[in-house]
Amino acid sequence: MSGVQKTVLITVAVIALVLGAVVAKVNRQVPLDRDVLSNAGIFLFDNPRSLPQVALQSSTEAAWTQQDLIGQWDLLFFGYTFCPDICPTTMADLRAVVQALPKVAQDTLQVTMVSVDPERDTPKQLAEYLGYFNAEFKGVTGEPAELAKLAQALSIAYIPPDTSEENYLVDHSGQVVMINAEGQYVGFIRPPFKAAELSLWLPRIMNP
Repeated sequence: MSGVQKTVLITVAVIALVLGAVVAKVNRQVPLDRDVLSNAGIFLFDNPRSLPQVALQSSTEAAWTQQDLIGQWDLLFFGYTFCPDICPTTMADLRAVVQALPKVAQDTLQVTMVSVDPERDTPKQLAEYLGYFNAEFKGVTGEPAELAKLAQALSIAYIPPDTSEENYLVDHSGQVVMINAEGQYVGFIRPPFKAAELSLWLPRIMNP
């Protein structure tokens, strides 16, 4: 091989390396910025948090435990079906977020409403209510002590109601909890929910 040919091969190799580096830089996703995420209402923890064992019941009347949070990403909202304002608004917002997600993200995300009103929110009631928003949304209910255990682990505040009063209301948090595919608590979304921004950032968070 002549000196000229060697020079040409070396030049071509260098150009290929430079082009590869440029393409990699262009394709590399911009790192998630905590300030940008917080402006979208998303707050991520530095380290995922494990969840306690709980024994609840899903809206399909099947047993539901923390193991049901493994294998997909989950958005949990603690509310109740007789809520006059926050809950229907939040569920409608979550429906809009899910609809705006790419198909691959929709397939790996589960939205679940955890009822803080087990007195009235039977599995049947939850299933009927959630069906108005999205047939794929799930509901969870159960004994007050088990619900409180899960809520405490997720830093969700609510005040158990006086069920002796007619048409009672339940004071509860409005944030949505984020659980990763390993069943760990990784952050939360604070209202008001911005569907366009959430649908943009959630796929990035789910697949960093």
